[in-house]
Amino acid sequence: MRKYNDYKEDKSDRDLTKEEIAKIEWMKFKIIVPTDQDKEEMKEAFHYLHYLDDIDTDYIAVNQLIHQYLDDEDGGNNIIVDKELFDKLNK
Repeated sequence: MRKYNDYKEDKSDRDLTKEEIAKIEWMKFKIIVPTDQDKEEMKEAFHYLHYLDDIDTDYIAVNQLIHQYLDDEDGGNNIIVDKELFDKLNK
């Protein structure tokens, strides 16, 4: 699993530059749930995980997953409510 540090040119810098962030190969995923209530439960679970002390959020994939509790415009738009698709995938 890649870490943010893998994209830093100057390892002594705390944060990545805009140029370094642009080079990240973000994980592509969608989470399909049948109801809005399921989506809210999922978001609460991610919010809980985000604030655990022993999760290494320097891993890009981990950081992306645990931020799914955010509102859609803030990066949490991968939880999709679609009962028909959910049922079809669970046959």
